[in-house]
Amino acid sequence: MGQDKAAHYDLQYQKENYFGYREWLYDRYIAGLIDVSGLNPGATVLDVGCGQGFFSYLFSKHGMVAHGIDISEVGIRAAQRTYGHRGVSFSVADIASNNLLRQFDCVFARGLSLYNRPDFSDNIEVTKSLLRLVKPTGVLMFLYYSNCSSKRSDSWRYHSWSELQSHFRQFQGARFYFSFKIDTFLFGRYAFTKLGTQINMLMSKVTRKGGDLICLVNKSPAGS
Repeated sequence: MGQDKAAHYDLQYQKENYFGYREWLYDRYIAGLIDVSGLNPGATVLDVGCGQGFFSYLFSKHGMVAHGIDISEVGIRAAQRTYGHRGVSFSVADIASNNLLRQFDCVFARGLSLYNRPDFSDNIEVTKSLLRLVKPTGVLMFLYYSNCSSKRSDSWRYHSWSELQSHFRQFQGARFYFSFKIDTFLFGRYAFTKLGTQINMLMSKVTRKGGDLICLVNKSPAGS
């Protein structure tokens, strides 16, 4: 199964910037997440399922020490070629094997394919594995593209807001948001609020436009 998935992404990542990421949009998005998570310059970040390395680069651009991993050798080669000279490190690794030995101030997982499953609400094994890689005072950043309807496509399951909350409900201090990303371009970290999330979700339902489900899990919540 892992080899089949690696082969799939090896094929996709032969195309430069396969996902069509735009730096002007995602730059403020990542900056806002860093700010609201309380990460300081020099914090270590593990980008799980980094693909071609775009988000690893953005974390590095904002003063983090970023390391990206992916099961796709083609993706990692592209990441090294594009961003390696900027001080970002990359390696081929499968998070499912859980063979990483060090911990990080932040583990970042956006659109991780291991979460693209029908039992997301109840199956927390992937999240528990990721949290083992987070330092005692660190944070797990979970981001997942969805239109909040939980409908299926041919290859992607759009998890709902209730499924997000159900999955993370047992992790103390979990914070939930929904973002179009353009809101962070306008408001920075202040886009990550309860009111902002409510407005974005309403707009998503009306316009049928998707955005990112977000959960920030601090391993040691403030006051614990």
